[in-house]
Amino acid sequence: MDMLVSAGTIIGMSFGLFHAVYVYRYAVAEPPADSARSHVRSFYYALSTFVLWALFGTYVLVLWLVGAVFYVVFKAFR
Repeated sequence: MDMLVSAGTIIGMSFGLFHAVYVYRYAVAEPPADSARSHVRSFYYALSTFVLWALFGTYVLVLWLVGAVFYVVFKAFR
């Protein structure tokens, strides 16, 4: 169980980092661009995205694994 939690946290942090960069770039591009407030707001959005992925990464990983098992089983007996 510890290995699953560790793997989920690492995977969640990896996805969270990429998603946070995307969110930051998207939020900075919204008008009014180039203001300090826009950058602070964008950083807040990116940080919250990263934290949520890190916290719930294990949950998402387990749901993906269960979904993959059900997908394979239902495809096999179709």
